[in-house]
Amino acid sequence: MFAYRQISRPHGFEKVPGYLETFRKERRLLAALTLIPALVFLFFAAITSGAIGAWPWPELTSSFALAMTVASVITGYEIRRSMTNKLNTLYGSHSDTSRLNRIDPLTGVLSRGFFLQAFEDALERHSEHGSVALILIDVDHFKQINDSFGHPAGDAVLEFFAQSAARTFHNATVGRIGGDEFAVFLAHEEEISEGYIEQACEAFLAVLHEGIQLNNRRQPLSASIGVAMAPRDDTNLRVLQSYADMALYQTKRNGRSGWSFFRKDILGDMRRERFIERELRAAILLKQLAVAYQPIVTEGGKLHSLEALVRWEHPVRGIISPADFIPIAEKSSLIHELGLYVLEQVCRDMAELPEVAINVNVSARQLRLAEFKDDYLSVLEAQRVDPERIVIEITESSQIEATDRFVQRIADLRAAGFRIALDDFGLGFSEFDQLRRLPFDIIKIDKSFIQNIGFDRVTDVFVSAVVQIADHLDRSVVAEGIESEIDGTRAAVAGCRLFQGYHYKAPASVAEVAAKYGSAKRSKVA
Repeated sequence: MFAYRQISRPHGFEKVPGYLETFRKERRLLAALTLIPALVFLFFAAITSGAIGAWPWPELTSSFALAMTVASVITGYEIRRSMTNKLNTLYGSHSDTSRLNRIDPLTGVLSRGFFLQAFEDALERHSEHGSVALILIDVDHFKQINDSFGHPAGDAVLEFFAQSAARTFHNATVGRIGGDEFAVFLAHEEEISEGYIEQACEAFLAVLHEGIQLNNRRQPLSASIGVAMAPRDDTNLRVLQSYADMALYQTKRNGRSGWSFFRKDILGDMRRERFIERELRAAILLKQLAVAYQPIVTEGGKLHSLEALVRWEHPVRGIISPADFIPIAEKSSLIHELGLYVLEQVCRDMAELPEVAINVNVSARQLRLAEFKDDYLSVLEAQRVDPERIVIEITESSQIEATDRFVQRIADLRAAGFRIALDDFGLGFSEFDQLRRLPFDIIKIDKSFIQNIGFDRVTDVFVSAVVQIADHLDRSVVAEGIESEIDGTRAAVAGCRLFQGYHYKAPASVAEVAAKYGSAKRSKVA
């Protein structure tokens, strides 16, 4: 009605979180202030007229409107200037510096602070009507990409991720909230269905799988995604962040390259994980873990070496499978402590197993620790064990990237006297590249291939090729997962000369192994 409704907004703040709310508050203040000069006008009119009934009402009405208009223009200018200053103070002036604060300079999406502010504003607007979906995205194996291709390539991947998210999540706000972590939120006036989000996630992962050109080759990418919904799951920003993060880690536990929605049962899983982590820490401290040994034998059944396998019998919950506690140890700092614990026990048991080499399992994550080699050598020195009797068996071989740094780390371990075995060979996409680049001594072919020999032509060719390459490189091959005599026979026909599996013996205590194999010297097999 009056001029205050037409007050122009300060330019440059249209996308700043909280802008509209600030503008509306200042405009309401202007409406109140324009009444002041009108009241003053009426006061003087009453004095000059002498009687209210004698007022010239048509003229008064016109003059009152004029007074309101003039007052609104004057006070409107001041309030607009005040609002501009306030927004400048809160969010920075409309300048390149301000834009850098709002926008992540590498990816072009919102920075963490401004994304969270925009998300909080969306929650407030849709708290009673509509819904909001928070989608957290983590780049799978980003560190390996950086190590393999260099940091410029890593930057290109992050930029590609941001652009892909902006294209595939329609009418969404995208932000970068960490080094390789992105977030997206969707805010709709109606309820957002899980099916709608699933379609967007599927389209996003499909774009990533097409890959990006890195160092003259196309590199497929993947992501782990977690989703939380408001108001279904909660309406608090921090709680929703936590729930989406739990869902994301559920995706990682499921093998990555996918998405998960937050469910209440995830809270139970998280509590169970925290329980296992806490109890595992205590078990290491109180020395409640045991080590079992499974033989690796020659074709004639003679003992060649042993693999050390950690076992945990909880005083209340009974036997807890390594499949349950090893991944939890992997996600925490416990994996290195657990590895040292097993190595110390292996060194003590070696007194009953003279001249037998023992494999100890080590994850690729452990090998990347700067202190790994020195800590392991310190244990051997304290126990007076020759490093040549220890075989470091690298688990999760499909996750290994043969970077120059990783190759050098393996070379340093071999130079110190350790031998290196590559476990579960064949599960990754670049395993033959590992054969060429990694300086290891033993290849352990995964049981999924060994048990399929004779049933699948591709498997037969694969196993035969690995054996021939290993012979050419003077490396040993172990056939894993031998559960029957026929498994062993087929593996031997394929060229394998070392065997491991329940057909020969299940993992057993050091006393049982010593009783079965006595003090037999290790059989030498190339």
